[in-house]
Amino acid sequence: METFTDGNWDAEVLTSSVPVVVEFWADWCVPCHMASPALERAAHRHRGRLRFGLVHYDENPRLVQRYGVQGLPTIMVVEDGRPAERRVGLMGRVALQEMLGKWMG
Repeated sequence: METFTDGNWDAEVLTSSVPVVVEFWADWCVPCHMASPALERAAHRHRGRLRFGLVHYDENPRLVQRYGVQGLPTIMVVEDGRPAERRVGLMGRVALQEMLGKWMG
């Protein structure tokens, strides 16, 4: 999983040639830690077709404000420089796969 920040977001995410799955998370967010295994599995499974990364909520206030992130975890898929899908709250492996299904054909 990559790390995205206020500083590298535009270059790494908005110009990506493949869709980017981003989790906004925080150290203090228990559901964020619970979501990690499903995200790690999805990142491994879809390597090369999707990019996966994390945005630390407390360390990247510009991105949090820019995308109106109010609940954690927030999972967002960015495609062609724009948010294409967004979910707030804990998702299990099956729900995450369903969310990502449209990008997998």
